[in-house]
Amino acid sequence: MQLVSAKDVFDEARQCLEGKTLDGKPYPKDLGKAEKLLNELLNNNVGSPQVLYVLAALHMCRANFGLAIQVLSQLTQANPQFGEAWNNLGLCFRGINDWDKAVFCMRQAGKYIDHPDIPCNLSGLHLNRNMPEKALEYANSGLAINPEHIKLQWHKAMALLELHRFSEAWDLHESRLVGGANENIATRNYHGSEITPWWDGKSKETVVIHGEQGMGDEIMFASCLPDAIATGAKIIFEPSPRLEKLFQRSFPETSVYGTDLVDGRKWIEKLGKPDSKCAIGSLPKFYRRTAESFPGTPYLVPDPQLKAWWGDKLRALGPKPKIGIAWQGGVSSTRVDARSFHPSLYAPLFKHEAHWVSLQYDKTAKACVEEVKRDLGIEIAHWPKAVEARDPETEKPSDLDELCALMSNLDMVISVCQTTIHFAGALGIPCLCLTPSQPSWRYGAVEGPEMPWYKSVRQIRQKKGTSDWNPVIAEANAMLGQFLDKQERRAC
Repeated sequence: MQLVSAKDVFDEARQCLEGKTLDGKPYPKDLGKAEKLLNELLNNNVGSPQVLYVLAALHMCRANFGLAIQVLSQLTQANPQFGEAWNNLGLCFRGINDWDKAVFCMRQAGKYIDHPDIPCNLSGLHLNRNMPEKALEYANSGLAINPEHIKLQWHKAMALLELHRFSEAWDLHESRLVGGANENIATRNYHGSEITPWWDGKSKETVVIHGEQGMGDEIMFASCLPDAIATGAKIIFEPSPRLEKLFQRSFPETSVYGTDLVDGRKWIEKLGKPDSKCAIGSLPKFYRRTAESFPGTPYLVPDPQLKAWWGDKLRALGPKPKIGIAWQGGVSSTRVDARSFHPSLYAPLFKHEAHWVSLQYDKTAKACVEEVKRDLGIEIAHWPKAVEARDPETEKPSDLDELCALMSNLDMVISVCQTTIHFAGALGIPCLCLTPSQPSWRYGAVEGPEMPWYKSVRQIRQKKGTSDWNPVIAEANAMLGQFLDKQERRAC
């Protein structure tokens, strides 16, 4: 193979991998083709560091982190000054949650690469480890190199939010709308070829407030809707379709259309084009700039008929207090490993006189409930219709009105970090949030039980640097006992 043709093959493989040409224009992404071309190159250039480096990047895209680590480790051993390989090796270790090795590799990369992406990656790693001060330090060092670096702005915002430095954080939080966040946040537009302007948070005009990110975030940020309504603006609210009925009832002053569409076609013929738009995660920059500005009060209104129906269902269990529990949150990309355990770990709590209600929304919940009954002899009521993401009868996405109505009848909720926490807080239900030592920014890095978004939620945190749930369960057990004693005294 001639050198020129080898370079052409190499360049085509990179373009197929990255989905763009060498000068940044769109190019059809094709990992299979890229792998074939890279293997062809290796057959003729055995051991080529650059080819192996790109092949490792391909395996990173496929989340084959173990294989990529093997390749990149050999490259860095052969050439310790290969900064790009150190950087990708750090990203791979992050992919398998080996934080110490990830940090080491990133620091090695920083010795040989003077680029803001390195402090950006280090900042992100320390955010994942719930070390916001260090994350902020790296973010600031990267922004000193390039103040316009969007990802660094996002990381700085996350660090400041974890530290409850709200007045500094929320403006930088806007970087999520232009590529800062890992999540794909669809910016909506309602004026065709023109761009719908952003709302200023105070003008009395027609504004569309649209949902973003996950269900828990939509519920959490919806706590700012009363402030937006109070401005006198005419509000059209676009939440997730699963939250449409609940939000219609909870915020009757707004026009609610549950949709994932980005152009308003569900309502625009009826209501006309709005004057402005606002992503729901942007509301806090107007109304939550200090810790004192978080009211923490309930704002969700369950369906009265559904509430009564689920109330009858719960009363049929017997007269004892009804405690909702959940034990798993997130997916692999949002640290499911850090905020999940088997419900049998609740065994100390099960010794209390109470009826237990599953609020776990994944399809493994039923099997977990059966295992608790088999191993511990404890009945946990589990109603898939109320909790699972898809209606078991229709297989369509479930309406969260059912879950809200069920939860509104509970005496207490005990859960790991997941959507259940936001529902409990927004309904004002006493809630114990079992928080890992490295939680997301929503739960903060500030020591103490408070969660500013909700007064009814109390956090019980793992000790720093540990993943041991047993002390957390022990504290939850003691607090549940105190709660039930008060409930019993009130009943008397």
